[in-house]
Order: sequence, then structure tokens, then C-alpha cells
Amino acid sequence: MHKALHYCLIWLFSGACYGAQLSLTFCHEDQDSFPWVMADGTGLNRALLGLVEQSLGLHVIYVSVPWRRCLAGLEQGLYDGAFAASFKAERMRMGHYPTDAEGRPDVVRRLHTSRYTLYRRVGSAVSWDGQRFDQLKGRVGSLSGFSIRDLLLAQGAQVDESSRDPLALLQMLIHGRVEAVALQTQRGDFVLQSHPQLARQIEKLPQLLEEKPYYLMLSDALLLRDPALAARIWAEVAVQRESSVYRALVAAYLARP
Repeated sequence: MHKALHYCLIWLFSGACYGAQLSLTFCHEDQDSFPWVMADGTGLNRALLGLVEQSLGLHVIYVSVPWRRCLAGLEQGLYDGAFAASFKAERMRMGHYPTDAEGRPDVVRRLHTSRYTLYRRVGSAVSWDGQRFDQLKGRVGSLSGFSIRDLLLAQGAQVDESSRDPLALLQMLIHGRVEAVALQTQRGDFVLQSHPQLARQIEKLPQLLEEKPYYLMLSDALLLRDPALAARIWAEVAVQRESSVYRALVAAYLARP
């Protein structure tokens, strides 16, 4: 087995994978976001960034905090990076995305791509045809601070952002506190697979709400201090994301029960 894959597999399932030179601090959400970032410190974003660390000789300290606090800390310079962030124009005052020659977020240097899906109670008439809602008379639940809120509001939906926990959000759906829930698809599916009784009462609509790339944002302070390092980090994300080592990590992680 490739040496890097061997050590990163050890990290992915139990520990850490990095070199120990220049130290940076990255924040991420403190809730499970399968398969990208998990509360136990594993996940595919962590595995990918571990490969970036190893390649560039970095040591990254990871801090798990509520997502809004993570972005606020990035803006305040408490963290050098925050992940994983989809693009919102208002977040550009908080830090930097990797950008292309036209100044747009550079999809080539993304961490990953995620999809959003609408979940409803079994038997509910709420529907989404890929363009608009039908029979939506109540609120749609969304995790606090997540960008899908913009699409929901643009479609005229009332949005409930009172929860940071996807399990709690789906329980709100069962109890009738919201009429539907918008979640990242793999994340929502993971929660339902882990809670079969809940899964029997909830169904996922087949049409996607949205699909978007997610990025490692870097702080103003890091860009000012060492713009070349920032560029190397983003470039290495793209290289490692397409590497055979990372692809093997993805396969191994998703094959777990």
C-alpha cells in the first residue's frame, strides 16, 4: 500500500495525518456533516486537507465550532481558514475563496461538491419540481447559517433556522414544527440511515434543490502575510483531490458500515 495512503487511512479512522512545520488554524462546523467533516475528527475534507498538510509540510490545528462562529472567527482573524464554505457574496468580507482569472470562485480548487434535497413527512403533499414549490403552506427547516436559505427565500418559503443539528431538524419535521427540511443530501441520508424509526416517517424528494461546490476559505490576515502560501494551499487541494491516494480514501470511507 502507498505509504501516504497507509498513514492517512490510520488517521481517517482514528487519528491525525500531518507534517509538523508551519502551524495554521482552521475551523469547521461542530456537527456531523457526513461524509465531509465528522464530530469525531474524521471525514473526507479532513482526509483531503491531511494530504495537503503532508505535501506542503504544514501543521494544521483544527477547531470545531458552530458554523456562524467559524465564519465570524475567520473574519476576525482568529482562524487562518474555514471549511467547507459554499460561495455567498456576503462571505467575501469574511475571508477569501480561491478565484479564477475573472475573480469568480475557482471550482477547480474546490474541496468537494454537495447536493441539497428536500425532505418531507410520508404522505405530505409538499413538492418541488426542480424549479418551484407546490403545496408548501408552512415553514422549511434549514440548518442555521447555511446558504440553502437563500434559495428557499427566493422561492417565497418561510425558513426556520432555529437548529444547528440535522437530527433535531428532522425531528422537528416529524412533530410538525416545519413542513419540510432542506439538507445536504448525503448528510440527510446519513441521519436517516442511523435512525430507522425516523426514516420510516420521512421521504426524500427525487428532484435536487441545488448542487454547489464547497471551498476552503482563507483569512485576510493569511493572504496579507503570505499570499504565496495561500495560493499553494488552494493549488494543492486541487492536486490532492484528484490523486489516487485521495480516491482510495474516499472509497474506503464510503465503504464503511
